[in-house]
Amino acid sequence: MLRYATPRRLRPLLAVTAFALTFAPVGLPASAQQAATKHVPAKLVCGSHSADRKKLTPFQVELTFNVSGSLWLIDRKTSRRPGEEKFLGILSPSGTMLIVGEGKADDGATWTYEFSGRKSPNGITILRGSLQSAAPKGTRACSLAF
Repeated sequence: MLRYATPRRLRPLLAVTAFALTFAPVGLPASAQQAATKHVPAKLVCGSHSADRKKLTPFQVELTFNVSGSLWLIDRKTSRRPGEEKFLGILSPSGTMLIVGEGKADDGATWTYEFSGRKSPNGITILRGSLQSAAPKGTRACSLAF
């Protein structure tokens, strides 16, 4: 499990999501919980890093969300920089989405993601957001498409 500082503005969403993940499946049989989860492929695209645009070049990664009701989750090992990332998202009844992520490399570096937008009822959804890192300190403009 990742253990490091969470930005203050993300704490309420993470707390609500953790609560929902803990208590939402209560009372459902295991087969219903498994059947309710679907896998949604996605692509994360991030631009150059503001700290050094020539050295820290753009990247893109294929991801797969595990979706259960309105909760969107990823827990994955990273390959570009050995470590792990976790993404938590929520889809409101109106179609508004908020997805946050946290990453930690094996060398101790940490970063966060924030994405928001509206889920397309048909076709491709593109959420806009950013990656923020502490070392090197800076940001990347990113998008998340699924």
